[in-house]
Amino acid sequence: GVVGMSKSDRREKILEILTSRRKVSARELAKLCYSSYSSIRRDLEELETEGLITRSYGSAELAKSASYLVPYPLRINKSFGQKCAIAKKAAALIKEGDTLFIDASSTSSLFAREISHLKGITVFTNNIEIMSMATQFNFDVVSSGGIQSYPNRYALSGQIALSTLSSIHADWAVFSAHSVTDGGLIYDVNQNEIAVRSVMLKCADKKMFLCDSSKFGSISTYFQCSLSEVDYLVTDSFADNYKEAFPNLTVI
Repeated sequence: GVVGMSKSDRREKILEILTSRRKVSARELAKLCYSSYSSIRRDLEELETEGLITRSYGSAELAKSASYLVPYPLRINKSFGQKCAIAKKAAALIKEGDTLFIDASSTSSLFAREISHLKGITVFTNNIEIMSMATQFNFDVVSSGGIQSYPNRYALSGQIALSTLSSIHADWAVFSAHSVTDGGLIYDVNQNEIAVRSVMLKCADKKMFLCDSSKFGSISTYFQCSLSEVDYLVTDSFADNYKEAFPNLTVI
């Protein structure tokens, strides 16, 4: 017989099917995923708890809030729940009328959704996902322009993006990155995005770093900045070592 899929592959497949088909019964999902009905039911319960789907009478559909597709890898990523929680905490710092640079990280996309109800917000971003979300939200978006590059297809970068953003001043720069070392140095994997973020950080009054604790104590290829240059670290853990090392850093 067919070897069953791994749990994360099944979850990804379920979300993929629901994206293209709206509503599907659990029995049919079991067939399509070559899996037992009971394991599909467990997956659906978990996905519902995480707010990604809604279930009724033995069938499932994508939750309204999830229909702005955060890319699949993120949604099945183990830190998805933490990232949502971080986005909510970060949004609580933003006031009506604020202007914000927001980068092209997946946590920042979740953050943008959380501030969508505020009035008079202006967002300057190189994040294509936020631009498309904004068609449904009531904040103003200024696109950086630029080149859509790999590996992050949601990120615009290059000279056009840099020159647009460097002529702007904003209250906030909200960003995430791949890694933060034990010594508080922030690194990322994509050099193009590093350059865009650097301009955002330089042109903003307050700098807010969104970072789930799975990234603590790790390093990537390209240096972004130090926590000493950041005003707020919004995370899902106590981050005591960073609090001690950086007395000017507010950890939330």
